Amino acid sequence: MDLTPQSAEQKMTQFANLPSNMNNQDNDNDHDIEMLFKAFDDFVQHSEIEVNSDDNWKELAEEYTNQFFEKKASELEVTVDYYMQEFL
Repeated sequence: MDLTPQSAEQKMTQFANLPSNMNNQDNDNDHDIEMLFKAFDDFVQHSEIEVNSDDNWKELAEEYTNQFFEKKASELEVTVDYYMQEFL
């Protein structure tokens, strides 16, 4: 650590300029925080849509599976319950 008069003067100058730098940083931070809130709101909105979409896919998959079992059971001329007990 160099404590020459020149380095101390430079440090004092940097310290004196700190408030103006902080104002710029505060503006940047405010902008960053605003963008964070916008991104979070967007995420929340789309996550709800995705959850609803996922529920719809589950319902469709269950319906398709049931139709598949019914078709296979009818091809083998057995009941769906019997088909599921024996072949699943």
